[in-house]
Amino acid sequence: MSTWKSFLVIFWLLLVSCKKNNPTPQPPPQPTPVDTSGNGGGNNGSPYGILTVNLNGMHNTHGKVNFVLFNSSSSFNLPDQAYKELFLNLTATQMTFSLDSLPPGDYAFAIFHDENGNQELDQNILGISTEGFAFSNNAMGNFGPPSWSQSKFTVQQDHTITQNINLNFF
Repeated sequence: MSTWKSFLVIFWLLLVSCKKNNPTPQPPPQPTPVDTSGNGGGNNGSPYGILTVNLNGMHNTHGKVNFVLFNSSSSFNLPDQAYKELFLNLTATQMTFSLDSLPPGDYAFAIFHDENGNQELDQNILGISTEGFAFSNNAMGNFGPPSWSQSKFTVQQDHTITQNINLNFF
């Protein structure tokens, strides 16, 4: 098989792995305030951590942003094994949201702008994504999704971690 055909097959597998399998809509989460106390990211002795995501690059405010958080390498990129999943309404082409009460540990996420609200990462006839997508750490794989090690980040007790994420388009 040619390199180009191999690339298309692997890219198609990436897109399929990012599709939303559960068609039941979920209510949007309530935003968590970002720590501005200046205490070095501490959450006043909390046994949990906070993840804040600054998301940029949406082309419009149609649809929702689908966010899938994974807490293990074995579940990474398997939407039906997600640790948490959010469906966020858009009011601007950039947004900030937070997840609090995360137990300390390693996490990674996948995110996409579901412009038409069908809960799937849409593709053109060649299998190339027509909606923006990204992974934690702005990781990009070679001919497929990034690995767990490229995407993972660590949440620590009593700290806020911030991810500045830019959507990718092809």
